[in-house]
Amino acid sequence: MYLVKTHNQSSVQVQHHNDGKPEVMFMVSNKPELILDLGEYSDKAIEVLEHNVTRNPLYLRSHVQRIYLYRKIKNGDALYGALLDLFIALNTKGFEIRQRLLFESKCYLDPHHFNVLYERLGNGINASTVLPLSYYSRLSKGLIGTIDLLINSNHSVTYEARDPQMEAHEYLEYGEVDEARKVLEDAVLKEPWRKELHVDLLEIYKASRDADNCEAMYRQLADKFIPDHHAWIQTAKHIHLATGEIDG
Repeated sequence: MYLVKTHNQSSVQVQHHNDGKPEVMFMVSNKPELILDLGEYSDKAIEVLEHNVTRNPLYLRSHVQRIYLYRKIKNGDALYGALLDLFIALNTKGFEIRQRLLFESKCYLDPHHFNVLYERLGNGINASTVLPLSYYSRLSKGLIGTIDLLINSNHSVTYEARDPQMEAHEYLEYGEVDEARKVLEDAVLKEPWRKELHVDLLEIYKASRDADNCEAMYRQLADKFIPDHHAWIQTAKHIHLATGEIDG
């Protein structure tokens, strides 16, 4: 599943080019690939991605595109700042994403910066964690408290709530199945009437043959409205058949 985020034209100022090429903001927004090849527009693309990360810290695509751009231009200090922002945004979530991007970036990073992030892989980082400062970090500068609300020093809230289905799809795009499952399980318990959440969660259970979590969640939903009880029962049966726990 691939998600492409669009942004309102007024949200960031990017100048028009006389050669008729689209504004950089739309060049970035309309590219689903993670490694951007924008040539002379790379600097402007970084500005757009920094804006996106500040405006919506949980939008993983902007983080990853920004990290790859800094790696492409071999700017180790900026790369540390971008990785730091990713670590802050995810905290203890997305371990595989954080680990993979950190190790892929190792040869570009100052060894001290690499070790700082490596040591925080397990416990995570929030905005108040004491770490080496980075001029390029957009989430750690001037912040107080924790990442949960991302309240900066002038007390304006910059955190923007994500739709759980979009968040789960994004985790799936990066292979984080467990994180996607947890997001959808929490969402289904909070909004059990949303059939699309049930459909996505059941697909995860089926694909991963996860009968235990499927049945545990069904029990938790026993006293709530479920749009399609039959789908839950059929999913559990499918999993047991696929794993050979019951005969066809």
